[in-house]
Amino acid sequence: MNTNLVAAMLTFVNLAFAAPHPATSTSLLMDPQYGHFFQNQGFQLKTAGTDWLPTPQNEDSLFDSIRFTPKGKVNSTASISVRTDTLTKQNNLETYAKKWMRDYPSYGFEVLGAKSFTLSGGPGLVVDMVQKNRDQQIRQVILQKDRKVAILTCLDSRRDFQKTLVACNQLVKNFQWDSAISKAPLSTEKPQIK
Repeated sequence: MNTNLVAAMLTFVNLAFAAPHPATSTSLLMDPQYGHFFQNQGFQLKTAGTDWLPTPQNEDSLFDSIRFTPKGKVNSTASISVRTDTLTKQNNLETYAKKWMRDYPSYGFEVLGAKSFTLSGGPGLVVDMVQKNRDQQIRQVILQKDRKVAILTCLDSRRDFQKTLVACNQLVKNFQWDSAISKAPLSTEKPQIK
């Protein structure tokens, strides 16, 4: 077979999988299934094994975050959001979480329980709660590496929460801190996810 013909065929095969514009939503680099979308935040979060996709953020949110919803379920009340924060020098994960948990009742949340665990080489905390006036159940997973914190919040109606919890737990299992985060100097700026 002619070398030029082989080279031309390989070029066409590569172009068939290329995005029209690199690092766009159609690029493999940005496909949430592979988890590279959050690398600039110091972690990877793969959606592989779930049918959840990033969706536009509600303008009412107090925080910059990425929101995921179930693919093809337009009327679903389920969502999973991801945001990051930086701990102050005197804070550890427990102190950070207690500060927020103290405020939850004033927003109508009842904390059902909290449990510490380890994931991806760092401490984590799971907080389960309900918001009775909205008939919602929430699981918040707070993960820490060095002074960086990632907060995954899973939310759905109390009736459907157990189904959403399966996807939420899969996303948490897919979470992985980048090893470079511990070597990189920490920025004093608040991280922005848009």
